[in-house]
Amino acid sequence: MNSGRSANSDGDSVHIGFPVRCHYRGGHRTLGSHGIHLWIRDGRIGFGELRLTHRLPLSDVSSVDVKERLVGGSESQVLMAQGLGFSGLGGGRGPKATAPKLVTDVSVRTKDGQEALWVVEDRGGDWVRERLTEVLRRQHIPYYGDLPPGERSAAS
Repeated sequence: MNSGRSANSDGDSVHIGFPVRCHYRGGHRTLGSHGIHLWIRDGRIGFGELRLTHRLPLSDVSSVDVKERLVGGSESQVLMAQGLGFSGLGGGRGPKATAPKLVTDVSVRTKDGQEALWVVEDRGGDWVRERLTEVLRRQHIPYYGDLPPGERSAAS
């Protein structure tokens, strides 16, 4: 996986986009309901295809949460994992098993209680954090999981 072209980060800016699939799924009134790519540039976070077109100030961000998950996959994959193989499903006839897909959700919580969501496909949480951590640290924006429990309700 070539990370050089799929995400750029120079300490002050981040771009997660082509060839990595990254979609904004909504959650913040200022940003709207959908878009592509994740950008952090010039003290702002948002999305846009070729440049940052929909944005909000990083000073409005209270915390960021990065969580990976698996989606999809077929039932026959589960049966194969249990040792039944295709012979238990009629000798290999029928639909082929599909593996679950790795996605990472990036939730950006703002001080007004809104939560913007980006979904990064085929990349794990560590890969995403590696690109975001430096710029978030410079802006004093914590990861949600790093906040003490008493401060989490204020950051969500």
